[in-house]
Amino acid sequence: MISAADIKRLEAQCLEQIQGDELYHLRNDAKLRAVYSSKNYDEFKDIVDAAHLTPLSPQDKRDAKIKRSRWNQSSCNN
Repeated sequence: MISAADIKRLEAQCLEQIQGDELYHLRNDAKLRAVYSSKNYDEFKDIVDAAHLTPLSPQDKRDAKIKRSRWNQSSCNN
């Protein structure tokens, strides 16, 4: 009989496999683009290594301009 723990473990394993497959396809697409656009191996490697990153949205850029509080307030009290 299949237990609830088995189902949760199987679900986690499936999600992990799906994420791995998505990363594989992102990296493979980046390799295909980089073959034609890179001038040397280091540039090729950088393109492939950054395949999982997404560009900043305009909202992200606006949020970056807003001054944020420091995470360690005690370091500012000197």
